[in-house]
Amino acid sequence: MKKRLLLLMMLLTLALAQGGDLKARLEEGFRALNAGRYGEATSIFEAVVAKDYKNFRAHLGLGLSYYKAGRLDEALFEFRQLTRLFPDRFEGWYNLGLVLVDQGRFKEAADAFATAVQVGEKAGLDRAALRPAYLGFAQAAMRLGQFDQAANVLEKFYQKHGGDPEVDLLLARALHRSGRDEDAVPYLYEVLAQKPGDREATLLLADVYQGLKLADRAFKVLERAIAEAKDEKDKAAFLFKKAALQVAGGQPADRALELIKEAVRLDPEEWRYRYEEGRLLLLLHRPGEALEVFKAAYKLAPEAPEILAGMAAAYDALGQADKAYRAAKLALGLMEGEKPVALRFLLGKNAYLSGHTREAVEVLAGVVKERADDPEAWTWYGLALYAQEDYGQAAMALERAAELDPSPEVLFDLGAAYLAARRFSDAERVFSRVVQAKPDWAEAWYNLGWALKALGRDAEAKRAWKRAVELGYKPAKG
Repeated sequence: MKKRLLLLMMLLTLALAQGGDLKARLEEGFRALNAGRYGEATSIFEAVVAKDYKNFRAHLGLGLSYYKAGRLDEALFEFRQLTRLFPDRFEGWYNLGLVLVDQGRFKEAADAFATAVQVGEKAGLDRAALRPAYLGFAQAAMRLGQFDQAANVLEKFYQKHGGDPEVDLLLARALHRSGRDEDAVPYLYEVLAQKPGDREATLLLADVYQGLKLADRAFKVLERAIAEAKDEKDKAAFLFKKAALQVAGGQPADRALELIKEAVRLDPEEWRYRYEEGRLLLLLHRPGEALEVFKAAYKLAPEAPEILAGMAAAYDALGQADKAYRAAKLALGLMEGEKPVALRFLLGKNAYLSGHTREAVEVLAGVVKERADDPEAWTWYGLALYAQEDYGQAAMALERAAELDPSPEVLFDLGAAYLAARRFSDAERVFSRVVQAKPDWAEAWYNLGWALKALGRDAEAKRAWKRAVELGYKPAKG
C-alpha cells in the first residue's frame, strides 16, 4: 500500500512538473512572438502542441506565429484546429477570419467573423473585444457586395455597444451602398462632430446628398470643407470631388478642369487628379495637352491601366496610330477581369491603322458583338476585313455600318468593298448615292466609273472619270 501511494505521489509530482514546464515554455513562446522572433516562437509552440495537443494557448500561439511570419496556410490549419477543439472560444474564430481575409476568401471569412460575434456575445465579452469581429464581418460582407448584411451587422453593434468614428463611417458607407442614403446621413454627421473636416466622411456625405438628388446640399458640404480645410491634400480631395459632381451634373467641362488643376497644384503626387485633368482635356478636344498630362500621371503610377488608356485615346485623337495601338495594348495587359469594350475598340481600330490587320479583325469581331448598334465599330471591322482581302465579309460588315449610319463616308467604304467583291451593280448603286450627296468627291466619281465600266456602261464610265479628272483626281487621267 505504501509503495502504491508512493508511486501515485511520484506520478502526480511528475505531472505537476511537466505542467509547470509547459506553462513556462508557453510564456517563453509568447515573449518570442511579441519580440518578432517568429521562428523561435513557432518552434516552442510546436513542441508544446506535440506534448499537449489540447492546449488552447499553444494552438493560439502557434497560429499567431505562423500568421505573423506570413505562413498563411499553416496559420489557417492551426486556427481551424482551434475552432474544432474549442468551438466556444472567440479567439479561434476571429483569427481564422483574419487569415481567410488575407487569402481573399471573403465568404468563409464572413462566416468565421459571424461565428466569432455569436460566440463572443454569448460569452459576454466587452465592446473592445467584440468590435474588431463586427468590423471584420461587415468588411468581408462588403467585399462580397453584401451591403445590406454589412449595414445590418453594424447597426446591431451600434445599438448594443454604441458607435465611434470608424464604426459610424463604415456603417454609413454600407448604408449608402445598399441604397439607404437617408439613413446614412446622421452617422456621417456624428463622425464630423468628432472629427471636423474628416476627408472620408465629407466625401461620402457629398455622395449621399448626390444620391438623394440634393446636389445643392452636396456642393455646400464640399464648399464649406474647401474653405475650412487646413491640410492641402484634404482640400485637393474636396476640389476633385466637386469637379466630379459638376461633370456628373452636366456642367461645362472647362469649369471642372479649373478645379482639377488646383487639386493637382495642391497635391501633385496624386496621379488620379492628373488623370482626370487629362480626361477633361480630351472632352474639350485638346488631345495634345491631354497627352502631356497623362505622361506626367504615368510617371507617378506606371501600373495604372487607366492612364495608359487615356494616352491611347490621346494618341488616337492625334492620329498617331502606332503609339495608340501600343498604349491600348499595354493598358489591356494590365487590366484584370473584363476588359472595357471602348478600349478594345481603340486597340482594334489602331491595330488596323498600324498594319496589324489580323489582330484588328480578331479584336473588332468581339467589339461588334457587344456593340451591335455602333456604326463606327462596324466600319472599322469592315475595313480590317477588307485589308485581309475578305471582301465578302467586309461588305457584310459595312452594310451593317451603312444601315446604322448612311453617311457618304460609310457608303464610300461599302462601295469599295462591293467593287472588290465584284458586286458591280451594288457598287454602282452605292457610289451613285455618294456622288449625289457629295458631288465634289473626285475619288467617288472615279470608283463609280469602274463600277459602270464593269457593267458594260462605257459611256457613263467615261463621263464619271472625266468628272474625277475635273476635280483633280490624277489616277483618273489614265
